[in-house]
Amino acid sequence: MGEPELPGTARAGSRRRTVLAVGGYGAALFVVFSAGSAFELTVTQGVCWVYLMAYFIAFVVVLAVRRVGRFGTGVAVFLPYAVPGFFIEYYMEYVLSPSLIAPWAAALWAGNGLVAGLVADLSQRWIPASFGDAVKAILCGVATVATYWALVLLTLAFLYVDPAPGVAHFLNGIAFTLPWLLVSGAFGGYTAYAMSRAPTVASGSRMRVTTPGQP
Repeated sequence: MGEPELPGTARAGSRRRTVLAVGGYGAALFVVFSAGSAFELTVTQGVCWVYLMAYFIAFVVVLAVRRVGRFGTGVAVFLPYAVPGFFIEYYMEYVLSPSLIAPWAAALWAGNGLVAGLVADLSQRWIPASFGDAVKAILCGVATVATYWALVLLTLAFLYVDPAPGVAHFLNGIAFTLPWLLVSGAFGGYTAYAMSRAPTVASGSRMRVTTPGQP
């Protein structure tokens, strides 16, 4: 019979599992953003990719926030895209073709996702438990994609030398695309809720099943 696991070892194992989980969700979100950008360039050149991928953004972020259960997870899962995204944005839109008004504009571009992730964290923490887990996840998904949408619009409107083409492209078909984005965010949040009800490893080494009545 082996020796009992030391508390320090248990904490280290818990941290390692958390880091691996956040890294996995971050990688998934990186794939979502990259696939969305590529899809827009090759298939739907008239509609911004943000609308197309809203469901997947909400799904990955809300699932990560619910499953990992640590405040800051929403921000962390955007880092694998935000960090290289800053350098790519800076090089492509300031060095090669000076479209941005200043180098720091690339940092603000990259920071849009981090702010949206923070909104997901705050939504998960502050939306009352009395709403129920399903509604909470839906609102979290909507808040995440709506925040990202608003920040992208502000970025296009104020951080470019000539903002008109980017804003016109982003708002193309807005009467349909914005409701689509919000509904997609809601559905992505609900899907994340449904999946997070499955058995999952909580902090430490206990197994737990999330039920609709649990926060």
